[in-house]
Amino acid sequence: MTAGGRRRSVAAGLAGLLGGLLLAGSVALPAAAATSADTLAGGTLVGGRLGAWGGSPGSVAAAEQADSLHVAVEAERDGSVVVTEDITWRFPEGEQRHGIYRNVRVRAGYQDSETRYRYYELSGVEVTSPTGAPTDITVEDNGADRRIRIGSPSETVSGTARYVVRFRLAHLVNDIGDGTAEVYYDVVSTANGVPQHDVRATVAGPVPVTRAACYYGEFGSTTACEASAGDPASYRVPDLEAREGASVVASFPRGAFGDLAPDLRTGSVSSDEGSPLSPEAARTLGLLTLGAGALVPLGAATAMGLLVWRRGRDEQYAGLTPGLTPGVDQRPVVVRGGDAPTVAVRFTPPDGVQPGMVGTVIDEEAGILDVTATIVDLAVRGHLQIGRDDSGHFRREDWVLTRTTPPARSAPLSPYEQLLHESLFAAGDTVALSSLKNRFRPTLDAVQHLMYDEVVERGWFRRSPQAQRSGWMALGTVVAGLGVLTGFFLVGPASGLFADAGLPANPGWVLAGGLVVGGLVTRALGRRMAARTAEGSAVLAQARGFERYLKTAEANQIRWEEAQDVFSRYLPYAIVFGVAERWAEVFEELAATAAAAGHTVLAPAWYSGAWSAAGFRDIASSMDSFSTLAAGTFVSTPGSSGSSGFSMGGGFSGGGGGGTSGGSW
Repeated sequence: MTAGGRRRSVAAGLAGLLGGLLLAGSVALPAAAATSADTLAGGTLVGGRLGAWGGSPGSVAAAEQADSLHVAVEAERDGSVVVTEDITWRFPEGEQRHGIYRNVRVRAGYQDSETRYRYYELSGVEVTSPTGAPTDITVEDNGADRRIRIGSPSETVSGTARYVVRFRLAHLVNDIGDGTAEVYYDVVSTANGVPQHDVRATVAGPVPVTRAACYYGEFGSTTACEASAGDPASYRVPDLEAREGASVVASFPRGAFGDLAPDLRTGSVSSDEGSPLSPEAARTLGLLTLGAGALVPLGAATAMGLLVWRRGRDEQYAGLTPGLTPGVDQRPVVVRGGDAPTVAVRFTPPDGVQPGMVGTVIDEEAGILDVTATIVDLAVRGHLQIGRDDSGHFRREDWVLTRTTPPARSAPLSPYEQLLHESLFAAGDTVALSSLKNRFRPTLDAVQHLMYDEVVERGWFRRSPQAQRSGWMALGTVVAGLGVLTGFFLVGPASGLFADAGLPANPGWVLAGGLVVGGLVTRALGRRMAARTAEGSAVLAQARGFERYLKTAEANQIRWEEAQDVFSRYLPYAIVFGVAERWAEVFEELAATAAAAGHTVLAPAWYSGAWSAAGFRDIASSMDSFSTLAAGTFVSTPGSSGSSGFSMGGGFSGGGGGGTSGGSW
């Protein structure tokens, strides 16, 4: 083929590709936008960690397990580790497989950075089988892992087989900064999908291990397993179920190692330059690129605008006063959208709606404030007591929560309240708020997930607001990310494609910008896709009416003998609405009036603290302080891949560097 022929062939191919992008801008985005938000949010896991090759996707037979897993970790002076796994694998009864695979984590987050990650380079992979099983090796990328596939596509194995897998991970030893260095390693990742029995591990290094620790269970578990320091340190882990992992920690003197700087990467992409085209082909390609760049954001805005109009607006009961719901025999018309209803003052919260649920239905988010207000509400209802720590047993500026026995006729807790209450007192009947730091985040996520489930179960939303938002925002991120990649290639390495197009600007910028704008439009409008049902709108109107009461209530409207009870019952709602201080001022005035008449307003029983003339204001201020400190405590996580496994809150199952999981294929 001549050079001109090659150029025309390349031009035709790229023109077809960009023609597809042009069509995607006008058709694919609207079609994708019409897809169910739940499908986009939930997604489909392709090639899961523990799939069985030849069976149903992602399935693992009940009989499949590791009969034994013995792991030896050898720390080198350069900060790398050599890992040897001696595995006896039991394949599903009556089935033939080709072998096993090991997922080795090679990427991990670095502190709180969103632009860098820590990399453990995998090398020196070797596999043998004392039982004679096939040991062909294929190493593949698998997200944050490298997958070592062991076995032969043309041979099968059944029953049990023994494998010895050896590999090196670079830069895994952590410099803790206090004169020590640590190996913090996940012997079994919490992504593990099959039971693991007879799990043992050893860690050795240039010098003997001075301290050793071991944790096992689901992600975030702090349950300890057997660990003893020495040369080597040894660990024994109880049998693990699927989705349970085990992490080991070994501490050495820092001087035993050389440079322990982590391998930090940003994931930059490089590429070779593209091939030049003829002027005619370059102009055609440039015009197609310009058209695609203009149509993609237009298509995204049109499709998302229509979706928001049709599905992203709240439903309402037509013909009913805002806040009212139809009777049993009524069949009111449900309409979508319309003007914001005018709500009347409501003197009580919506019936049976807890403060956390009120906060979720108002802003469509189960926020951290809704969770901390739930804790205050549980205290008011008699399930716990909140007090400042004045004993000196815990850190300064701390709070102590004490489990109490609720009244006999108290309403049962909802699932998210039950999980929150049980998790707070998992370690005992008295807990310092500071002791939850760096370990409560998984519970917080689970509680918020249950809160979203409850608003759906109560019929206030048809789907989880979080799932709807995250699905559309993920789509927008993908489109914007495609724009960034397009800009890199068409403006950078492949910029020569448009050199002879005779256009005033590089069309690559237009296409890249159009994709980025289209992605941002999808993300922005996707946040508005969560819509309340008519029932949810009625609850919202009731909540807004009660908010108006809290903002306008006067002291002379409340009886002295009811002051303490009314203040306490409505305080968690005032926290959610952000009017706790104003609510307290009403009761300060009421208490002063009562004192002048010779009456005493008692302190709330759920609050353990000093009570004075400014008691209500002090409690409201204290609860604001408690909520702020609790919010920071609940969302905190240990510094990823570098924090000490011995420090307070730093050690738990799944928190180490490296680590493996596996399955059969």
